[in-house]
Amino acid sequence: MNSFSITVMKRGIVLFALAIVAAIVLPNYWTQGWTWNHLPQLVQVKQLKQLQQQGLALEGWQTLNQRSIEIGGHSWSAQAIVPEAEAATATPQTTTLLLLRPQTWVRDLPQVDWMDINGIQQWQTDSVQSIQFTVACPNGQSLPVKARFLRGWTEERTYAVMQWYAWSTGGSNSPTDWFWADQRTRWNKEQPLPWIAVSVIQPIAPLGNIETVRLSLETLAQQIQTTLAETALQPAL
Repeated sequence: MNSFSITVMKRGIVLFALAIVAAIVLPNYWTQGWTWNHLPQLVQVKQLKQLQQQGLALEGWQTLNQRSIEIGGHSWSAQAIVPEAEAATATPQTTTLLLLRPQTWVRDLPQVDWMDINGIQQWQTDSVQSIQFTVACPNGQSLPVKARFLRGWTEERTYAVMQWYAWSTGGSNSPTDWFWADQRTRWNKEQPLPWIAVSVIQPIAPLGNIETVRLSLETLAQQIQTTLAETALQPAL
């Protein structure tokens, strides 16, 4: 990465930080209703913590095992899943790993989750690209999602990986996109917009082409997004 790119990146980080400060501080300056003195609560916190401890039930998929693990100082649900029809003959090469990190308190913000996963997996990454898909809601509305699609590989194994932050009205792999969606929700509903970091890891042939599993991973990602939006991301009744 050259010096110009590094400078642009640093400026982008500074501008993002200033935008956060402006969005939080300025509206409260005039009313004296300081945000840090009156933090809103996550009304979904019960189901988000349950997701963190128990994982996600997906129709048509069987969970082989699930446990909570620490990645980058945060608690993730690590869940090995296979299609129900393949459960009896499942092998490491046919087992998908689903990692979920739900927001469980209002000051927990999405930051370097993808880098944390890279660190614990100790893999090299390439073929990084952005893909977009939509999921349909019961009310007929389509929710847009932008995900990060890449190849991760070590000397022993290669994986196709899909990552994004899911929230109730869509999703994106970019924390900035969540930030602006959260600000719109706070403005309209006076409630924060909880998020869940999602990383789907599918083994493929050694140094294989991730395009061979792109459609199947995208279909699984749509099901995960839909299930999260209808369960853990919904306010408790």
